[in-house]
This record gives sequence, structure tokens and C-alpha cells, in this order.
Amino acid sequence: MTPTQEAAIAAEQTSFLLGPAGTGKTFALQQRLLRLLQDGEPAYTLLVIVAEPDQAQGYLDAVHQSGLGPYADLKISTYNQMAMEMVKLFWPLVARSAGFERPYHPPTFLSYDLAQLLMWHIITPMLNDGAFADLRLRPQQIVSQLLDTLNRAALNSLSLDDAIERQVRTWAGEPERLRHLNEAADAARQFRATCLRDSLLDLSLAIEVFDTQLVQHPEFHKYFSERFRHLIVDNIEEQTPAGQNFVAELMDETVTTAVAYDAAGGYKRFLAADPLGANKFRSLSAYAFDFKESFITSTPLTHLANLVENQLMFSNKPFAEAQQAILGTVGGRYRREMVIQLADALVEMLTEHDLHPSEIAIIAPYLDGALRYMLGNALRDAGLPYYLLRRRSSPRDEPRVRAWLTWLALAHPDWGLPPSRYDVAEALTLSINGLDPARAELLAEWLYQPETAHLLPISELPERIQSRVGMDFVGLYEEIRLWLAGQDGAASIDAFLHSLFTLLSERRFQPEPDVAGAAVCDWLVQAATRLRQSAEAIGLTTPDAVGYAFIDGINQGLVTANPPELGDPPDPNGIMISTIYGYLLAGSPVRVQVWLETAATGWWDIPNQPLSNAFVLAQSYDPSQPWTMDNDFHIRNQLLSRIVRGLTARCSDGILLATSDLDRRGVRQDGPLWRALQAVR
Repeated sequence: MTPTQEAAIAAEQTSFLLGPAGTGKTFALQQRLLRLLQDGEPAYTLLVIVAEPDQAQGYLDAVHQSGLGPYADLKISTYNQMAMEMVKLFWPLVARSAGFERPYHPPTFLSYDLAQLLMWHIITPMLNDGAFADLRLRPQQIVSQLLDTLNRAALNSLSLDDAIERQVRTWAGEPERLRHLNEAADAARQFRATCLRDSLLDLSLAIEVFDTQLVQHPEFHKYFSERFRHLIVDNIEEQTPAGQNFVAELMDETVTTAVAYDAAGGYKRFLAADPLGANKFRSLSAYAFDFKESFITSTPLTHLANLVENQLMFSNKPFAEAQQAILGTVGGRYRREMVIQLADALVEMLTEHDLHPSEIAIIAPYLDGALRYMLGNALRDAGLPYYLLRRRSSPRDEPRVRAWLTWLALAHPDWGLPPSRYDVAEALTLSINGLDPARAELLAEWLYQPETAHLLPISELPERIQSRVGMDFVGLYEEIRLWLAGQDGAASIDAFLHSLFTLLSERRFQPEPDVAGAAVCDWLVQAATRLRQSAEAIGLTTPDAVGYAFIDGINQGLVTANPPELGDPPDPNGIMISTIYGYLLAGSPVRVQVWLETAATGWWDIPNQPLSNAFVLAQSYDPSQPWTMDNDFHIRNQLLSRIVRGLTARCSDGILLATSDLDRRGVRQDGPLWRALQAVR
């Protein structure tokens, strides 16, 4: 360990650890945690706050490997998780003052799925009346942006009215958009009123209650100071103003507090992170430690980040060695050519540089299905193991999810969601082992009536079609039909799905264990259970309404929480494939990075959110200033500069650039990152 690390580990009172990624700040915090445990501090008195749930594992691994004994009482949490838990614990103290109409009524906590369903219930009549009519957004996007406004307001310690006023006052575009913002404000206020009336707590309201009511309450201060004696906060730059206020409010009540700041971080600004506000912790701390010595990156890579920053932000930092950080460039006119050349280049690089596949990361601004498919095929053909850092996609895109929803809809035709013939054929293919799509299509064509969502008995199937399909498959179809017809319509969705899986996992349907099917069933059952337990609270009062909301919610992309990981298990010893922010927030340092589609504007783009501007809702933004194209241009350049700085800080050997002349739509690519790298590519 460096002297700076040793000093930070041993520091008393309050301390601030500042430095780029890869300089050992997190390791120092982990060792500080171990020192406290070694000194006899009970795990119960320690609180560790991380920016992402996945980051907790590193602290747990450090404690586990130390052999220091039981640590079940060790509290490692994100700010959002802790706020939800504390509001639940102290509900009687804050419910009345927070404005809930029935403070004596226990709260119902809304997962993001349930919050989306409630918001969908609110905006559906508005959409029918013409609201948001000329916005080019899917209903799910409207719902998510409305919830984003609520969440960002709370996480920035703003009231909902303040957040709405900011968005209206700072808009400098076409006047028509003001109508959309006012419609969004109406929907957000209806959502909040429903929550206060029915004791519902979504993330935004839980954060607001915690930030404005509970943290100020003397009983909470008493509890916190008696429970937690030592506070450790990692990546404070990724915390929101509400989270930073919480740490600042209570850091002097602990015996020690250590706060780490990743210089040039703040990648979660779209989620209300405030890297500028985090700078205050240096002045609030008794000791400050500057971490300058990187354990990972090199001078050429630092100079490469300087080069990009000079081009985008008009700075003047040294970049003489930037060329040495580029290991090569591969490309082609089309994406397929780029991917094939990349696989060949990686095979060659593994030999020439004595690399292991796990020491390579492929990082892209986006990973659409076609690109994932091409990458997977090219790497498999080249004999290169790989894994996707975040392999989850929208559940509605998973065929097994669609298949199980098809059977659910067919068992409940009164819900009014008849599947198409294609849906039924797909469900048959996935449910009956060996039944190919062509024969499944024949069964659906002859035996399914989409107008009534009704499956016909096999007696209606002509003999020539039976012989083409095969009597074994026809018999299994009939067994599914009879099972569906015999189901009790009053059974809950989760009970139905469990029984369906029991049937379809029998050997005559699936001779081998269907692991992917089990994962889908488990996810669907959990989602259905959450909806059933909260249905009445969010206004779904009949079984038909619950069933319709469940299927329609998944099909609309509203039910999305923690979908199952599908396909082959990830190979941790393979090449990592990730999106930019996925890698920056959860990826491990590597020797070589591949910047995929380097010429794409996706590296520079920010999400199109006409109903919720994350930047004007930031606590540090002056709401008297309109948000102009200059602001937009500046923030894009700043974010890209930070992205490149963060990537190079997590790389030791160099960067391989991979791009195609044309994007997926056939448009020529020449994005800002590609232009900024012109001097070295």
C-alpha cells in the first residue's frame, strides 16, 4: 500500500479521499473497514454506503476473505435502499407531517414496475383525450419520463412544484412543448395525490419523506447515532444531492466518517448524481487525502484522455504520448465487416501481447440485438469466450415470456387480450420439445380462433394435417388445451403460472430440464405476486383488472424489474462486452479495451427526454437560465470527456479502435469521439 492509503486507513474523525479511478481509494476504504473490525468494532455499528448495489460485493468479499468472523450485521446499502428501509421503520413518526391522508394506515411500497402501472393507469384517460398526442414517444417512454421527473425532484431535494416550475421556466424551444410539460405536470400531481391518499410509497415519495422529514427528526438522529458509530461512503460523486445532504447532516454524529470521491466521475448524472455538489466534503472533513498514483493506467493512456478533453473542452493538457495508447484500428464499410475484422484482430492480439481473454473489454455506446448477435457469432467462430456484463433485456423481448403470457391469456379469454396465431404457434414451439415452427404454425392455423381466443379440440383437425404434424405432437397439444380449459378462473396468476410450469416441465414435454424456462417462470411468478399484493392499493379491484394489467404491463414494457438472465451462463474468464455506463459503474479494470463503433454519435448522445430534463432539475443548475443548445452541446462534450477519462483510468495497456463507415441505418458515421481522435488513429 502507498503511504496515502495507509494514512487514509488509519485516519480518525472525518476524512476525504480524492483521486481518479484506479488509484486505490476503494481498496483503502475496504481496508479501513477491516481495521475497524480488527480493532473490535462490532459489525452492527458500521454503515457502508455505495453508489450501486453491485459494489457491495467487493466489501463483502474483503470481509469474508479476511477471516474476521461473523459479519451478518454489517450494513452495506445504497442511499435509496436505506431511505426506503428507514421510512418503513419510522413510518408512524413521519406519515402525518408528510401529508398522508391516512397516517395510521401502513404504507404500500411500490416497486418501479408497480409505479409504472399506476402511472399508466393515470395517463391512459389523458392519452385518450389527446394528451401528448404529437410526441414521438411510446407510452412506456412517457410513463418512465414522468416517473423520472418525480424521482429527480426528490433526489435533488426539490419539491414536485419546484421541479415542474424549473422545467417550464428553463424551456427555450418551441412553445408547443410547454403544453406537453403542463400535461406532464398534471399527471405527476395526480400520481402524487394518489400516493398520499392511499399510503403508497414510490421511490420519489420515500426519498422526499426521508430527506425532508425523517433526517430532520430528533428520534432518527438518536437512533442513527446510537446504531452507527462509523460511516464509509464510496463514490460520493455518484450520489444525489439528497444522498449527499444525508451524509453531510450525519457525518459529525459518527466517531469516524470516510468519504471517497472519484475525480472525473459522476456518470449517473442522468439519475440525478451531483459531482459538483460532492466537492463540499473536502471542506467538511478534518483530513483530505489526494490519491495520485494509479495502479492501473499509464502515461500514454492519460495523454489520450487529455487529447480528447483538449479537443472537446478546449483545454491545454499534455498529450505527446497519446499515440502510444492506440494499439490499432479495425473497421469496414458495414458493421458485419467491422465485427469480423475485430474477432481476427483479437485472436492475433492474444498471442502477440500474451493476453488472456478476461483481460479484454469490448465497450460500445449501445448493444442492440443485431450487434449482440453478430459479436457473439464472430467471437464463437474465432474460439474466443465472452460474456455480456449486463445481459438482461426487456422481458417482452424474450420468447419464453411471450409464450407463458399466451397460455395465461388463453386460460382467461374474458380478460380481452386474445393472442395472435403467431403467438400461439410460438408458445407451442417453446412448450413442446421437438415441435418445429412450421408444424406449430399448422396447429395454430387449424385449431386456434383468435376472434374468441379459443383452442379447438383435435377432432377438428383433418387427418392429413394430423399426419403432417405427427400424432405425438397433436396429443401433447390436446393435453395443453384440456389443461387450460380445466383451470379455475379464480386462481391467482402466480398460482396458475406455477401449475403451468409443473405441467410443461414433465418429461413428455421437455425431456431435459428447462433451466431457462424455470428462470422465466420464477420471474413471472415474482412479478405476479408483487402485483397481487399491491393490486388493491393501486386501484386494481377485480381479478380481471389485475390480469389485464399484468399482461398489458409486460407487453407495454412497464413490468421490467430484474428480468431473468437467459441463454448460456456467462463465462467469467471470457472477453467482457458492455455498454459504456455499464462498464464504468460495474466493470473491472482490464489490460486492453476495444472502443466499438468509435465513429458513432452514440458516444456523444444523451437520452432524448422531452418531458424530463435531468440537467435543469439538478440542484446546482440556476433555474433562471434557459436551457439552450449551447448548454446541450457543452454537457455532451463534458460527459464524453469524463467517459474517456474514466475508461482510460481503467485500462493498462491500450485501446483498440473498431468502427464501421455506416451505422445500422446505412448512414455514414463521423462522431465527435472519432474526430477528437483524428491525430492518433
